[in-house]
Amino acid sequence: MITKLSKSLILLFCFLALLSCSKEKGTFAFKNNDDDRFIIKDGLCEFNQDEKVDWAFCFSKVSKQKKIGVVILKKEKVWVDIYSFYDTIYKDKPCIYGHIENYEEGTYKILIVDEGITIAEKEFVIYTGNDYND
Repeated sequence: MITKLSKSLILLFCFLALLSCSKEKGTFAFKNNDDDRFIIKDGLCEFNQDEKVDWAFCFSKVSKQKKIGVVILKKEKVWVDIYSFYDTIYKDKPCIYGHIENYEEGTYKILIVDEGITIAEKEFVIYTGNDYND
């Protein structure tokens, strides 16, 4: 026999499952001058200030056309917005592209945002040539 509490728990479970399925997911990848394709990089990425790096964020699944926000932040005493733009994704175009070029030395973050909610973020560091130790 199903009690009122059991029904409530089943409904709650179904609701949570629906929410987790509808959440947008994706992966960041990067390509510098030496690469011929985008490479997924885990952890903190480090890039030389002198190189241009292309980045991509590809959604795992796109069910409908959607306008997505991209925000680039630099870490000062607080995170400071230095650049932002919108791009539209489609079933046939599930990726958003950008590039990292002419950034000052420091720590940065790319945010992928949908209606004010952060979908994904990726932190990276820009260093000068003489700061890097092999």
